[in-house]
Amino acid sequence: MKTRVWAIAHKELLHIVRDWRTLALAFVQPMLLNLLFGYAITFDIKHLKLAVADEDRTYASRELVRRFTASDYFRLTHDAPSTTMLPRYVENGDAQIALGIPKDFAKTLEKGNSVDLQVIIDGAESNTAEIASAYVDAILSGYNVDRIKDLMGSRGLNPDDMPPVDAQVRVWFNPTVDSPTTIVPGLIAVIMIVMTAMLSGLTIVRERELGSLESLFATPVRRGEILIGKMLPFLAIAMMDCVLVAVIGIVAFNVPFRGSPIAFGVTALVFSFTGLAIGIFASVISSTQVLANQIVVLSTMLPSMMLSGFMVPIESMPWWVQNITRIFPARYFVQICRGVLLKAQPWPALVAPTAYLLAVGAVFFTIAVTRFRKKL
Repeated sequence: MKTRVWAIAHKELLHIVRDWRTLALAFVQPMLLNLLFGYAITFDIKHLKLAVADEDRTYASRELVRRFTASDYFRLTHDAPSTTMLPRYVENGDAQIALGIPKDFAKTLEKGNSVDLQVIIDGAESNTAEIASAYVDAILSGYNVDRIKDLMGSRGLNPDDMPPVDAQVRVWFNPTVDSPTTIVPGLIAVIMIVMTAMLSGLTIVRERELGSLESLFATPVRRGEILIGKMLPFLAIAMMDCVLVAVIGIVAFNVPFRGSPIAFGVTALVFSFTGLAIGIFASVISSTQVLANQIVVLSTMLPSMMLSGFMVPIESMPWWVQNITRIFPARYFVQICRGVLLKAQPWPALVAPTAYLLAVGAVFFTIAVTRFRKKL
């Protein structure tokens, strides 16, 4: 049996080496996807276009505007003479944030009275609007605290006698809250499931279309041996892709690797087997390469992008969608990658998701062997 499996694997490896398109799909595409998604996808919202109408033109109003423009989050694009012009900038898309400071702003603050500021946020992009609103609230809160301290000092009171609540916030695993640190570990799972399923998804159906399966059917090789033999070269390629994508993430995006390389390698091997099993299953049940490709895209690419926690936190999804995400293997490997790379999770925390991945792979491979017939 071992001789027959290795013979099939050697034959498949020769096909891969001789086909430059398969090699490009196996090695070049993961690199491009990693770099493209790593640089393109970000949750950091910076350089928001800001329009300001400062009708007061005092030191206090200029100080407030300076707090906005001094950060990387806002970029002053329009300095309007009147607040009536602000809605036009937002409507035309010339500004994402509009800040209106009324007349007598400074005098009203000196009297200890509250001032109503006009703040308009473009809500066409809800995520950007939500983050921009948080930025505005933070800047205004800091400005208010400083004004209160100044007011207390002018009245002979010591602000230190009334200390505020001092929250010692510590962000673990991603102290700088960088988007690549969150995205790249999940991106490893997305690239791996797509590449493994696509590579193995064309093996059987391609040979069926070319007519080269007849030579295999004439041999005493069993169905399972044929599928295992065809899977082994792609399993080796998948592991090389995994190392390649992880190294790019560490070198190009400064993503930490705090966990065990052995744990990462073992779980990646199991996940690669699951992706290859899904691809083999799609190849066996399909009559054409186009159909196999469509099955792979629908069963791996779309769920791994949208339902794995890669881009959207699963906890923020409706409860019924959260239950649906439990079906897809990418969810569990995203969890494993972030756990190993960022949190250095021990083996006990990885056993359950790894066992599920192994079970899913075994089910798809078993079905593929059952459906595969040594006949035309």
